[in-house]
Amino acid sequence: MTVTTDTVRTDHGVPGARNRAKRSGARHRLVTHYLFMAPTIIVLALVVAAPLFYSFYLSFHEFIITYGQGDFIGFDNYVGALADDFGEVSWVTMKLTFFAVALEFLVAFGLALLLNRPTLRFREGYLVILMIPILMTPVAVALMFRLMFNPNLGIINWVLSLLYIPGQGWFGDPAMALPTVIFVDVWHETSLMLLMLYAGLKSLPSEPIEAARIDGASRLQIIWYVIVPLMRPIILVTLLIRMISALKSYDLIYMLTQGGPGKATETISFYAYRLGFRFLDIGQAAAVSFVLLGVVIILTLLLLRVMREN
Repeated sequence: MTVTTDTVRTDHGVPGARNRAKRSGARHRLVTHYLFMAPTIIVLALVVAAPLFYSFYLSFHEFIITYGQGDFIGFDNYVGALADDFGEVSWVTMKLTFFAVALEFLVAFGLALLLNRPTLRFREGYLVILMIPILMTPVAVALMFRLMFNPNLGIINWVLSLLYIPGQGWFGDPAMALPTVIFVDVWHETSLMLLMLYAGLKSLPSEPIEAARIDGASRLQIIWYVIVPLMRPIILVTLLIRMISALKSYDLIYMLTQGGPGKATETISFYAYRLGFRFLDIGQAAAVSFVLLGVVIILTLLLLRVMREN
């Protein structure tokens, strides 16, 4: 009986020991994970978090580069920045974002459908060619199109002269500057949307499409009633990602027009640059940057919600 009792006690004690060992092992693994993550966290804190918090701090202070940091002024920087040209540059930013993203989506979705056709030959070659624009840096793209749209020496006006069409001052005309910038942006950024949409098309199940084809649906009906509903999550995510990127447009604007003529092509990002590095008002530039950051965060949260729901 004694042996049996001892055996029972030992058997009852084993699970508790095992649980303690498991908890100890889990804590050890957690500590190990944090130790491996520590260098990355420290670098991100120094490179990203510290400047971000400092610029947020400056947005509530008077800070002119030539005079240095001044007194705490609360929301005066935000009020001043939003009261000056913020409405005008916001309207330009919205127009640029809407038309650029809409055109890029239409072109990219059409090209993705063409590339996804099973009878298409040399698909990989076409895809490589269509990916070339996104592989080029924005600075190189801007310099290339500045030469092409040069009113005196550019090839665009030369081709128009062969057709007896008067040349245009593309980036110097307030009516033509923004459409020309949108055209350059579409040429450069369509490849990214094409890649995402084409990957989405390749991942679709073939059974619904084959069933619709057997039922006698035309190609347009298959696209509208089968492919588009199946692609809805991918389309939404693609549009939101590109919209967030377009809202922050700066590099093409800086290289092509410097926000001109006047303020015809000035975006919010370039407005923040102008406040900080032309007017030397770092406080107002930081305030505008955080307003834009708030908009981007809202769109990012919307993107995450869409991804969870789909």
